[in-house]
Amino acid sequence: MKKRYIIVLLLAAGFLFANPYGIYAQKLTHTVHEGDTLWDICEEYYGNPNLWPKLWEMNEFITNPHLIKPGDVITLFEQEPVKEVAEVKEEEEEPPQPEEEPGPEMVGIDLAGFTNADALGFLSTEEIIPWGVLFASKNDNIMLSEGDTAYILFDESKDIGIGDEFSIGRSSPLLKHPVTGKDLGYTFLVKGKLVVEERLGLARKGIDEFYEKKNVFKTRLVKVYEPIRIDDSVLPYRSVFPCVAPVSLNREIVSNIVATKAERVLIEPTSIVYIDLGLKDGVKRGNVFDVVEAKIVPDPQPETFWLSKDDVIILPDRSVGKIMVLESRTDTSTAIVISAVEPFSPGVYIVGLTWQEMPDFLSSMLDCPAE
Repeated sequence: MKKRYIIVLLLAAGFLFANPYGIYAQKLTHTVHEGDTLWDICEEYYGNPNLWPKLWEMNEFITNPHLIKPGDVITLFEQEPVKEVAEVKEEEEEPPQPEEEPGPEMVGIDLAGFTNADALGFLSTEEIIPWGVLFASKNDNIMLSEGDTAYILFDESKDIGIGDEFSIGRSSPLLKHPVTGKDLGYTFLVKGKLVVEERLGLARKGIDEFYEKKNVFKTRLVKVYEPIRIDDSVLPYRSVFPCVAPVSLNREIVSNIVATKAERVLIEPTSIVYIDLGLKDGVKRGNVFDVVEAKIVPDPQPETFWLSKDDVIILPDRSVGKIMVLESRTDTSTAIVISAVEPFSPGVYIVGLTWQEMPDFLSSMLDCPAE
């Protein structure tokens, strides 16, 4: 009997292809349905639920990976072809397959003891538009502490729910690139974390006159890392898992440390730093960079009798430290200094590390299960 084959196209709900023959040329997306999770989506399309952190990184609008909503459109990455075609043989059972042994557990570096993963902050090349502003406190305090009640005036276009979590902090002024002098962007200093408790819905216009204002909420400060003041801004809370697995870069990358958390001038071990490269440049969580310093010395035998500024010898770069990327956004990344032989400053050069076998200085630091 001639065997027949059925080609089954497994197209996820929400996918629309302008050209059915150009599957790989299209940007693949998935529209979230009730009950969907990032874990399930990665299992469905890639057969590996542990790829969810990469999916989260690619979709910056997701502030909490546990809270995706029906109707959200998730952009899928193209690490492997999405499950598209499966051959199913009729009237023939496949022989039983031996059970696959579980792969080795991914191990990372636990940075929880060196920095607070909830207070990393970030660099944005565009102006940071807050979701809301702290405009009053319960006891009219100018500076607020953990446990205090804070009243937030949210942007009316935002959908705010009871129990939603937000980071509170402040944007920097427009920063300049420390090397080129061009406009760089803005950093956001995370000062704490708050949770929405109640929608107030009323505001006073006069002594006995009130009007409806649906975007006023009562919130509670559940974490405070820096002094919090009136007029501080809120943004959706974004959690970063502190155990990071080192990942080799797949190509040579040279850049600079362009800014630091809280705009600190001296950079030391455990300092949080920002670089102006991100996912679009091939930089992702776990990448490691060597921090290098150019060594320039006067020429002991200059061509002219008088030593000029051009009579110098450039020696090989000197390594002064290492940084590891904790979070990568579209065009910027946040990193931590994991070692430094001496303090250095913004503008220092960094060179991406590539390896076949993980370097000893990294493998000796592995001590936690990474996601």
